[in-house]
Amino acid sequence: MPRTQGYNASVKFRHALVILTAAITLGPPAAHGAESVATVLGEAIGRAEVAGAGGEPAELGRLLDLVWRRVARHYVEQNGLDATTGEVAEVAAYHREFERKDRAQRARKLEELNQRLSAGDLDAKQREWLEEFRAVLTRLARHDASIEGLPGPDPEEQAAMFAPWIAFWKTNVAIYEQYGGAVALTRFGPDPQGARLALIEDYERQGLIRFHDAGWRERLLARLAARPSLVIPPGEVDFTPYWRRPIPPSYFPD
Repeated sequence: MPRTQGYNASVKFRHALVILTAAITLGPPAAHGAESVATVLGEAIGRAEVAGAGGEPAELGRLLDLVWRRVARHYVEQNGLDATTGEVAEVAAYHREFERKDRAQRARKLEELNQRLSAGDLDAKQREWLEEFRAVLTRLARHDASIEGLPGPDPEEQAAMFAPWIAFWKTNVAIYEQYGGAVALTRFGPDPQGARLALIEDYERQGLIRFHDAGWRERLLARLAARPSLVIPPGEVDFTPYWRRPIPPSYFPD
């Protein structure tokens, strides 16, 4: 593999932040006068919020997102799972070290490519691929030079970037420890799908969730109860986040 798990997790982190922020942050309240599909923690989810392009699967996904973001935010608050200043600093330190090593790796690889391209024993296909690779690394090196010396994010900016991810990870660990269940293997790491189902059912028993449409309720719970395509065996579940894993020594192809 050209990239290791640690590198992929760190790169995908930035793309995941918008998704993760939505997963643990309450959205604007629905109009209580609208026809509701469900009420979560006193907040109605109107049919208009669920309806849209993509047909029933997409609508079901929107309903699950609307339900889960409210449940997750409440669970975080009730269990003290918000990111601490120390945890934000820990993630920020990981990213600084990762970026430092990343620049050093790219510099070494660029030097290696220059040496290989100076040789006369490359066929046309090899040379084309290496030249494209070198062009990418050269552009990245120019970008590094352009931002050298600029101040990094301040503590408030770091919290905005990293706190949602930290709370997401802490919530996954907590609900899995509380409820167990199937854990799916995803590109963002282990997903305690069975525990999320159990938590939603628990909130419904407590009256914190009320479904106003039996059909939507049945379909939503069935989606969560469906067996994931990739299931992590119980003895192999590991929620260690990427920032607490070693930074890979190299992720470039030979």
